[in-house]
Amino acid sequence: MSIARLARHLGLSEGTISRALNNYPDIAEKTRERVQKAARELGYRPSSSARRLARGVIETIGFVLPTCRTQHSDPFLAEILNGLATELALHDWDLLVSAVPDGQNEVDVIDRLVGSCKVGGFVIARTRRHDARVDYLRQSGVPFVVQGRTDDPSDYSWLDIDNEQAFIDAVSYLRRLGHVKIACLSGDPTMNFAWQRRSGYLHAMAQQGGHIGVGYLIDGITDAVSAKDATNRLLSITENDRPTALLCVTDAVAIGAMQAINGAGLGVGRDISVMGFDGLPIGQAVHPALTTLHQDSYEIGREAGRMVLGLCTDPSSLPKQTLWQAKLTPRASVNPPGTSPAQHNQGG
Repeated sequence: MSIARLARHLGLSEGTISRALNNYPDIAEKTRERVQKAARELGYRPSSSARRLARGVIETIGFVLPTCRTQHSDPFLAEILNGLATELALHDWDLLVSAVPDGQNEVDVIDRLVGSCKVGGFVIARTRRHDARVDYLRQSGVPFVVQGRTDDPSDYSWLDIDNEQAFIDAVSYLRRLGHVKIACLSGDPTMNFAWQRRSGYLHAMAQQGGHIGVGYLIDGITDAVSAKDATNRLLSITENDRPTALLCVTDAVAIGAMQAINGAGLGVGRDISVMGFDGLPIGQAVHPALTTLHQDSYEIGREAGRMVLGLCTDPSSLPKQTLWQAKLTPRASVNPPGTSPAQHNQGG
């Protein structure tokens, strides 16, 4: 069913049909209702290209995959994309995901998409403390929403988790269980989420009397492989100085740490407690199940979609800034020092 066929069916001009379907005020209410009723009954759906031309809006959101220094997948990012695509589809908008070719960076790809007029807005994720993508989009005039923040997040729309408070809460939980010697496998310090979590760890340990031994804080741990290597270094510390708990920047890092602990013949949750961050489903499948700071990455994607749609459809709207709290989810990988998971569960 096309506008031309609908016009012939109703005996009206194509221009009248188009203006009635788009609720132009110069079309009489009775005519508008008649046209829209016939469109519903006959199964008319406007083409996306015609609708975009009529509204002057490109109903596609761009997402440029962050450059990854390793070849390992990012399950957190995959869940965000799933939620974002779902939200956009509910409003008949499209998601254009673009990778970064060799020899280019993310800003190059964003600039190409802006110049080609293929997208009406952007969502970007995994922000750096100083992020060239944000600097570019600030100047471009294209609506955008950031999953995360930069060091200066005052003038754009973002949705983030309170990463610093989450690690403060994590240290508090470990201290209440009796852990004093708490190590931290931190991420890339140029990434804002990793820097915030690192800051939370240091602040809480200083305020709550925790002990940060030599080699306890290890930066640059971004995946399970580097986590295994870093954990093996921690395990080489003499037993009296070895940490009793290990706080990890992500669940993937925590799982790598657990593999190293098990490989050394030690017990996760008995000899060394391990806590992750993200709340990935795989954390419930490992043994023992992973204690984590849960953030609902799918819902983060949905909310980012709602936010960017709001900016695209109302360019005059002010920036929206949303901070969510992570939820500490206790499982068997964390127990009081020297307590097996079974003993802790019986005691609780």
